[in-house]
Amino acid sequence: MKIMIILLGILINTCFAQSARHNIIFEMNKYHLDDEHKEEIKKIIGTLNHNEEISIYPLVHDPGFNRLVFDKNASKQAAEIADYAQSIGFILLGSPTNFPSTYRGRGRSIALNLKYEDPNFNPPKKRYTLKEKYPEKPSQFFTINPKRDTLIVGDEGTVLYLDAGCLISKQPVKIELKEFYSLADYMKNDMPTVSNNRFIETGGSIYLNATNHKTNQQVKINPNKGIGVDFTIGKNDPEMEIFVKDTYSKEMNWVLPPKATIESSWQMTETILDENGNVIDEKIFTSKADWEKYQQDQLQQKKAEKLEKLKRGDLSIFNLGYINCDRFPNEILINYSLAVDAKIPAEYYLIYIDVRGVMKAEVKNGIASFGSVPSSVKATLMAVSFIDDQAHFFESALVANNPEKPIIILQKVEESIINQKLSALK
Repeated sequence: MKIMIILLGILINTCFAQSARHNIIFEMNKYHLDDEHKEEIKKIIGTLNHNEEISIYPLVHDPGFNRLVFDKNASKQAAEIADYAQSIGFILLGSPTNFPSTYRGRGRSIALNLKYEDPNFNPPKKRYTLKEKYPEKPSQFFTINPKRDTLIVGDEGTVLYLDAGCLISKQPVKIELKEFYSLADYMKNDMPTVSNNRFIETGGSIYLNATNHKTNQQVKINPNKGIGVDFTIGKNDPEMEIFVKDTYSKEMNWVLPPKATIESSWQMTETILDENGNVIDEKIFTSKADWEKYQQDQLQQKKAEKLEKLKRGDLSIFNLGYINCDRFPNEILINYSLAVDAKIPAEYYLIYIDVRGVMKAEVKNGIASFGSVPSSVKATLMAVSFIDDQAHFFESALVANNPEKPIIILQKVEESIINQKLSALK
């Protein structure tokens, strides 16, 4: 009879497993736990995760009706279960719960609510990205009168030329500026120098915002004027252009502000748009020859203006937000990837000093893919990982077109070592 009762208990336990309910079956008028009961409670542990909660019901088998019911000794049975369960790692969540019996007064309805704590449980390790480990780049703030010509010089040398009327506001305007020039800045702020998966050479980046001094509402840039800007590094390179953050990409992706041209018969219309699709300028040409001459003149004028360092700034900004001074390098680009350290999850970077840029890899299925990078330019590969309080690091020089790729094995290091490596990146 006892074997039948235990089997019946196991069957019922299986039926209620998904609802974290377990039944412990006693013989009629018995309340002491025997060895089989204890083994059954131990087996429950194997079905639980750390800190998972369950309910245990003490029941007896009523042979007259061939069903499980609550016995008059249910409280004593619950107390026995509670004492033993707590001795093997369960935590009792309050006193055993009483509730009205559904069996027409046959015995007492009771349930134990417990939680299991696994003594061998190791909490999941916390991973930190470079961006999470280092403080956000601080902002600089300036309050200006938008009706007057104003010159702003940032702490790291960025120069902003704000002509009267370049900001659409009659009230004082608060300018927020962040500057990003060191290659470590690009790594620590998760700002790789990439445009649609292609490496771009950077002459510096800024974050720019303008708000009403009193209401904090954003102020727009006048599309007919723009804001002149000199980037500390890129201002002397006539090939540098303004790139803006791609608003359609979750990751940092730098794109050129869009330009649209429409050709019809002998007529060509050049329409220059900002990032939001607003018309900045529009010119109409009635012959193909005029259009080609205009393109050549614009190219020559652009180079001449940059070389002369115009007073108003080499480049003009028509959008707020993240702005980058970049150019596509005069280098052959090839796709580059390599196998990662399978044991330690990490962030992977290619750092270019001579052409100034940082590429961050997408890591998937054990492969770090960097996209299109300069094929013959020396780069430094860095792999960085922070897990709990332990830092891991790997560094190697490489050239993308070299068929021999470094074998990556991250080593445990002090965080100060990574700080030193990043501080050396100017």
